[in-house]
Amino acid sequence: MTGTGKWLLWLTAMTTASMTLTACDGAHADRGAMKAGSATTSTTVPYPATTTAHPHRPRPPHITVPGSTTPPSPEDVAEAAATARPLQPFTLVVSDGSDIVQVGDRAVQFSTTVTDATVSPNGRDLAFVDRLGNIALAHLDGSGLRVLTSLDPGVRRAQPTFEDGGSEVVFSERGSDGVWRLKEVAADGHDDLTAGRTDPTVEETASDGGQDTAPSATWFQASHDGTARSVLLFEHRTARGVTKVYVADRNQRGFGAYALLDGRAPAVSPSGDRFAFLGPDGQVEVQALPVETRRPHPTTITAGAHPTGHLAWSPDGRRVLFSTRHDVESVSSDPVGRLERARLVSAHPGVPAVATLTPPTVGVYAATDAVSTSLTVSHARFVDGTAIPDSEIGADGIAWATHVTLLSTRDPDAAAAAAAVAAGGPILFLPGGRLDPRVRDEVMRLLQQPRGYRIGATVDIVGTTDDVPTSVDSEIRGLGGLHVRVRRFTPDAAAVAAAVAVPRGSHDTYVVVSKDDLPAIASATGAGHPVLLTDGTTMPSATAARLDRIAHWVDAPATVYAVGHDAQVAVRSSWPGKRPFVVVDLGGTDPAADSLAAVQALYDAPGRLSVAPAADWRSVLIATMAGPALVVDQQPSAAAQEHLAAGEAVLRAVYVFGGSPDLPRTVGDEAYGGHAVVRRSPEDIPE
Repeated sequence: MTGTGKWLLWLTAMTTASMTLTACDGAHADRGAMKAGSATTSTTVPYPATTTAHPHRPRPPHITVPGSTTPPSPEDVAEAAATARPLQPFTLVVSDGSDIVQVGDRAVQFSTTVTDATVSPNGRDLAFVDRLGNIALAHLDGSGLRVLTSLDPGVRRAQPTFEDGGSEVVFSERGSDGVWRLKEVAADGHDDLTAGRTDPTVEETASDGGQDTAPSATWFQASHDGTARSVLLFEHRTARGVTKVYVADRNQRGFGAYALLDGRAPAVSPSGDRFAFLGPDGQVEVQALPVETRRPHPTTITAGAHPTGHLAWSPDGRRVLFSTRHDVESVSSDPVGRLERARLVSAHPGVPAVATLTPPTVGVYAATDAVSTSLTVSHARFVDGTAIPDSEIGADGIAWATHVTLLSTRDPDAAAAAAAVAAGGPILFLPGGRLDPRVRDEVMRLLQQPRGYRIGATVDIVGTTDDVPTSVDSEIRGLGGLHVRVRRFTPDAAAVAAAVAVPRGSHDTYVVVSKDDLPAIASATGAGHPVLLTDGTTMPSATAARLDRIAHWVDAPATVYAVGHDAQVAVRSSWPGKRPFVVVDLGGTDPAADSLAAVQALYDAPGRLSVAPAADWRSVLIATMAGPALVVDQQPSAAAQEHLAAGEAVLRAVYVFGGSPDLPRTVGDEAYGGHAVVRRSPEDIPE
């Protein structure tokens, strides 16, 4: 897992009773041989996409794949009728190594061969191995082809899977030494962090000696009433030649991957609570997750079947699909009594994958009342600490706060300092500098401690006593039972940013931005690196002192990302005691372009994005809570539109804060090719 955008995946449910897994027909083509290639950089495609109907992005037609023409069986009808959850459409995708992919009952021609296709969690794109052996993405209709890796005749790739909600594509790669390893690349093509590494091996598998194949991953995102799951399974061949299923479960404490049981071809369920695999006897088995005692007790769900591997799950987790030499079949994942016979779901043999067809969401937050909007977003984004189960504390995917930042609605001079202090955490506004009762209640809700924990709670107030009177400090300290530390910062942004930066020697990367470039500050604050500020082209002494303490490691050079022209000049200036570090320039003289450059370089394919207009400083600050924050002019630039389009397979949701009435639809069209649903003020912003 690389980068800081490691959050989120939403789960969809099964289709209506009249839409069963589609029986596909069409000519069979032999699986193409895998070609050589290598990893880590985004390249232009060597063959044209089939559709380019828009100046910024391929615009595929809206795909509505009909269900099977075969009448559903009585068992299917009864099974669907017994389902209480809302039903949503999905379709079967089968790839066989040719340039024809079965999407439902359609045979879709791609401009390259498609091997080992898998569908993005939001159902928009396929990831696959192309004819040159690269990992590529394309829309379900074959358009919008993008190559994520670069050609290398010394390697071979196979079996891509979307990880971390779609932000990463993990795949098997056999190196020139003949060893298979798991590699990863950002799904949106902006992979500066991964591309800069000498070895993009999946971190949890870096020390197991290789021979890792068949990855399968899911991220079931957390909401205020849900549980986060982040699971990566894969096949590992031991030194003794035994093939085992390994798991990297990020919800459990500890790091790395460990063996679960003998078997191969694992496939994790959409909710991450089970996985299917082929047992030693070649039959499909299902095992619950997590395995607390590491003594699995799998259940066999087939008898006499002849799967070749390539397992997949229906979106509701009720059926497991598997390929054979002649077709694709499915079986109940939880058989009652006798094992049922496998059902034919496609007469076309190949690798099965399931695509949901639920439109993605563009959430809209109005800019009319910063106080109310910030409260709504805070409540939708951050969970009350007391609501977190003990098993979830410290796990990825749970958004809860230990500090809150407050500032006046009438103090734009405090915006830069507030963004740096909050660092993506809750920012609440004080109307006229007063502690509104609603704000007080939200502070109390946010800073509730998980049961059994005493973690320091902090409220940071940014502004002079003229803007926020000292009475607010006293009111916060008097909140019942919270033991809150209150810190007061003046709007001296550079000094504030330096004061809250990490202690000496604990970080080898900083982001430096001019205090006057709020769009770039907002985009950088949630990326996990401390943000330091300059006074235009002048390097403040407090910022210089922090840079002088940057950590230097033998295997990782100290790095400073300088965002915007003024910061770049300041970082390259001289001052006493300056230590050497690598400078990476991002952006230039346009604040909106600086924001885009920061989002592209500092986040490793985030699955969630917020958009706000640069002219509305309050909306920009609110957007940092749902971030990464992409700050635009009145409308996204051509480059910003291209970035939104590149994230189609990655983005689970986009949130728009303020701006013109047509901004949400413009953003939705670019991010999702016109398929998105615009929804006002979502009440939940999941991880």
